[in-house]
This record gives sequence, structure tokens and C-alpha cells, in this order.
Amino acid sequence: MKKTIKIKQYVMAYRADENEIKRLLPPGFESLRPVLRINVECFDGDDDWGYVEFNTPVAAEGKRGWLNIASWLEKPKYMHLEFIPTGKAGGCPHEADNDGCFYWDYTNGSYGFLGAEVIDSNKEYADCSLSWELPPANEFIDDDERIRSFIKLPVQEILGAYVVEFDREIEDGFEEDPTEGADL
Repeated sequence: MKKTIKIKQYVMAYRADENEIKRLLPPGFESLRPVLRINVECFDGDDDWGYVEFNTPVAAEGKRGWLNIASWLEKPKYMHLEFIPTGKAGGCPHEADNDGCFYWDYTNGSYGFLGAEVIDSNKEYADCSLSWELPPANEFIDDDERIRSFIKLPVQEILGAYVVEFDREIEDGFEEDPTEGADL
């Protein structure tokens, strides 16, 4: 049986050094744009950050989508990110070429792929600011230095941000997995 939960998603993208992004990608992944993106999801009308994802647009295995660099189940202390909705409608210009998200599957020890979630709700542009502090060593389970290297890339320009609210169906009776069906 499925149940429906309300998602409030904050999305922002920023430009970073393209050569450095390419250098940090795992083998088999090609950078599509010099962009890093953060998605924040809040659940069931709560504005507390329930899931945070850090990614970059890539092509691999005949697909175009987002490579999940890191994810957190709450806002990391070293990420300073603020969204201020503007009241104007908008969205992401690169959604049409998004097949989904590549993510590290700890069970298999390789990258998995999750198809894109269709979100047809209106998006609201937002102003935002972002700064990082360097996280402590061993903050991450795996690939610590690569993740820290992505975080160290300076924000060259904030390219855009928006907020969108939508419903997501999940299987009832299972522990909620915020990545299930998510546009990651």
C-alpha cells in the first residue's frame, strides 16, 4: 500500500571551476556543465531540513543526469545556505535533459541509477547565499578527500535557486527513504 507525503524542496546551483570538477569525477563520468547543485528536502510541511544532497551534472552509461557527490540526513554544520523565496514563478532550465541520478550504492560497492522524478508543480524563484567551511577529516564514510575537494571549490557565481512543493508516493509500512523516487 502506498501513502503520500508532502515534500518541500529547495534547489540551488552554482558555477565552479570546470577543470577541477572534471578532475574530481570518478572514472566513466563526463562533466556536462561547470555546475554544483544542492537539493534540500523537508517532509510533511515541516521546514526542518530532512535530506540534503550535493551533486553535479554528468553523462555516463548512455544517460544524462546528476552525480550524487554527498548526501546528509540533516543540514551539515559546515554548510551555510539560506533561501529567500521571491514570489516569482520559475524553474530549472536543464530539467528536460535529466534522466535521473547516479548515486553510490554501498550494498553493491558501485554506482546505481535512479530515474528522474516528474515534478510538475510550480516552482518559485529564490534568492540564496552559500558558503562552506571545510568539514573535519573523516566526516564522510567513503571517499573523504574527493568529497572534501568538491566542497573546497569556490562558488564562482550562484546560477539560480527555487523552491517547489509536491506530493510523493511512498510504500506504506517501510522506513521512509528520502531518496526513493527523488529527483536527485
